Amino acid sequence: MKQLTYVERQHLEVKIEEERERQRARRMNPHTPATSPKADRFHKCFHKYGMLALILCLLVFAVMNLLKYRDFAYDEYGNLMVALMLLFNHIAYNFTKTGWKNRVMRAVAWTWMVLGFVYIFWVV
Repeated sequence: MKQLTYVERQHLEVKIEEERERQRARRMNPHTPATSPKADRFHKCFHKYGMLALILCLLVFAVMNLLKYRDFAYDEYGNLMVALMLLFNHIAYNFTKTGWKNRVMRAVAWTWMVLGFVYIFWVV
């Protein structure tokens, strides 16, 4: 059997105490679901990629709407502006985490958001 170092023992004791606290909390409120790391990972991935799919569908719908009704006198680009605002913000805050890509995408997202709000509130 491997002998644990002092630091490893301390980490193990902390983990054991955290698990005891979770079990006590579960006993106090049995209706609270116990979330596992696997379930948390599923929800994060579902939010990340599911929202991306939804935003892309919205973008396709906006482009199709633009092409279909381009000769009518109504706000043609409003839906497209909003869909692109959502897309750039979602990519900037969910897919790029560090480095120059993060800074560039956040700058693009904020710039497009300002342009979108100017278009929506001033032009329309």
